[in-house]
Amino acid sequence: MEQISVNNQEYAVYVHQHNDTLPYLLMLHGFMGDHRVFDHLIDELCELYNPVTIDLLGHGASSNPSDPSRYNEDNQIKDIVSIIQTKNLSPLFLYGYSMGGRLALKVTLNSPSLFNGLILESTNCGISDSQKRKERQKADGARARQIKEDFEQFLADWSKLNLFKSPLPVDKSLARKYQHIQHDQSPGALAASLNGFGTGSMSPVCHKLSELNLPTLLLGGSADEKYQGINQYLADQLPNATFWSIKAGHRIHLNNPSILTNRVNDFLRSL
Repeated sequence: MEQISVNNQEYAVYVHQHNDTLPYLLMLHGFMGDHRVFDHLIDELCELYNPVTIDLLGHGASSNPSDPSRYNEDNQIKDIVSIIQTKNLSPLFLYGYSMGGRLALKVTLNSPSLFNGLILESTNCGISDSQKRKERQKADGARARQIKEDFEQFLADWSKLNLFKSPLPVDKSLARKYQHIQHDQSPGALAASLNGFGTGSMSPVCHKLSELNLPTLLLGGSADEKYQGINQYLADQLPNATFWSIKAGHRIHLNNPSILTNRVNDFLRSL
């Protein structure tokens, strides 16, 4: 692990392999996760990529600012671009899951020339309807308050969301590890992250998708009905996208990791 100072914050960066013949794969985790949620994927991904995982701002071993404004999309885009340039990650593919997917989409739209391709797992492009966006921002604010007031109850409620139900049995050791990772996070930083870069706070980019001509792999869980629809929309809007529905819930990397890594490796082979 390497600590990189970026725009007055410290980021924990993990480069899992240096092979000059392979491209890099920078992987961005979701809300309440950190680099460890991808650990069980790394060996298979090393066949075709040099995987790089990081702890996003407010998560894991990276800095935990309490000011929600530090988490806004413009700041985090600058952070990710700076890490890429500091580590000289090229050629490079960008992978994002859920919150990390939203950030990945933002970063590639901002700096498409840095990337050879984009992989989005259970990702949306924001909420275009202004009233619905305000309602989501209000809901995000309520969740942020619960995180600070009763983190254990929030985690219990969060785990019961239909979004995370899997149609397949989940490896018990991986499920326990995931729970530990979530418990390890800083409640104050999570609340600030949710207020600063929740789906309600993010400016939507759905109208900009046609501008992104990068080869894009879209991954959605078969049991995640909401994101099945979202992925179909993304596939229609992105000029160079392929969508795969994988037997899983929202967390495909947890529910069906072997199929996910196969699809990600096949994506590179197809280019």
